[in-house]
Amino acid sequence: RHHRPRVSGADEPRIHHQGHQAPAILKPPSRVGGWLLLLCLIFTVWNPASLALRLASIVANLPSQTTVSLLFLAARFLITSIGVAAGLALFMRRPWAVQIAKATLVLFCVEAVVRLSTGVGLSEAPPGTRLPRAILLLAHNAAWYLYLHKSRRVRALYGLESRPNP
Repeated sequence: RHHRPRVSGADEPRIHHQGHQAPAILKPPSRVGGWLLLLCLIFTVWNPASLALRLASIVANLPSQTTVSLLFLAARFLITSIGVAAGLALFMRRPWAVQIAKATLVLFCVEAVVRLSTGVGLSEAPPGTRLPRAILLLAHNAAWYLYLHKSRRVRALYGLESRPNP
């Protein structure tokens, strides 16, 4: 065996002082999965199904609905439609998908708070459950908003990584 002096350690892995290898450069995720897939399903399946069940339950009494109640249904239909677009855009990895998804979550919060703070649909929720329901809806949407905002996977998947300043 010949012993050659080492000129450079370029072909060897870098070792930190603690003896650990330097982290490898991670490839960005190539597909939507995990929590992000669940959000896509909530936007494209759960919310439309929930709205359809709500509409089916009032269709027989549609003439007796108040104008305000019908306005809330129209708003929810519009927001749910935007949510379907957001869910599909997230799934298809469109660059603007995260922004539209965040906007949809904010719109769902606003609609829920306004609806639950009025007398519309008092028979829908048992007495004493409107405030907890509003808080739960806000927490649910806020958690998804924070996930979209903070997730490294989301930033990598949609190219939202901030570029360092020169």
